[in-house]
Amino acid sequence: MKVVLVRFKGAERRDIRLTQEKCIIGRRPDANLRIQSGDVSRQHCAVTVGPDEASVKDLGSSNGTFVNGKRIAETALRPGDRLALGPVVFVVQIDGKPATIKPEDVQTETAAAALDNDELLDLDDIEFDLDDPISALESLSDEDEDETED
Repeated sequence: MKVVLVRFKGAERRDIRLTQEKCIIGRRPDANLRIQSGDVSRQHCAVTVGPDEASVKDLGSSNGTFVNGKRIAETALRPGDRLALGPVVFVVQIDGKPATIKPEDVQTETAAAALDNDELLDLDDIEFDLDDPISALESLSDEDEDETED
């Protein structure tokens, strides 16, 4: 099973193919996919890819993990699902489905909106390192490093 997390920065598409059976997403330097934001916990969630199913499990994050706008503890992932954590929203592509993903498919929801937060996060502050797609989505902001540990 081929699972890709699709994200857009403006009109530029970024694909992050999950090549491991289990991908830990969080702020910690040893996370498989790092997102340096104070709204993302050190170990936020885990995406597991099996031969017949992909799933996501929240790892006790402070702000929650959302699939299609609903806070989850653990759930199966389906093609086209929107996975949101902190200021980042991905569309899940499984075995090439959905075939077409547009920027507005990703930007229709943010974790902040799912939390009914009036102050939306600036998604342009997220940086993607395409040379190492599994290990880094890093913010340019140093203020996130000063956040209290969770």
